Amino acid sequence: MDISKIGSSAIDKSFGRGGQGKDAVVIVSNLEIHKPVVTFCDMSQAQKEFAFETAEHAFKLSAKREKRYFKDIAEYIKNEFDNKFQGTWHVIVGLHFGSFVSYESQCMIHFYLNQLGFMIYKFG
Repeated sequence: MDISKIGSSAIDKSFGRGGQGKDAVVIVSNLEIHKPVVTFCDMSQAQKEFAFETAEHAFKLSAKREKRYFKDIAEYIKNEFDNKFQGTWHVIVGLHFGSFVSYESQCMIHFYLNQLGFMIYKFG
């Protein structure tokens, strides 16, 4: 799916604007990036912050049309994790997905930016 199809109205319907705080939103072109919502985290604070920064940067690249599809965003994040941290990292990005995976201890996170889900984990 082309990431540019995720507009402000879809974001508002998913998370709303109430209670998130003024600093929770970053406006990139016509795309607002809300503060990440973590659903599961077994990861160091440094890796967690890197995951958020990398995902947000990928969103910004999508606003510039440099990353147009979810697979491109996943590939970008995977390459960044592979370069920064040892081992083999896997990344899933999408609006709707289920998962059941094995991962190395303290190397997994699942979170949302807006309504877009990110699962990043190390195995192998």
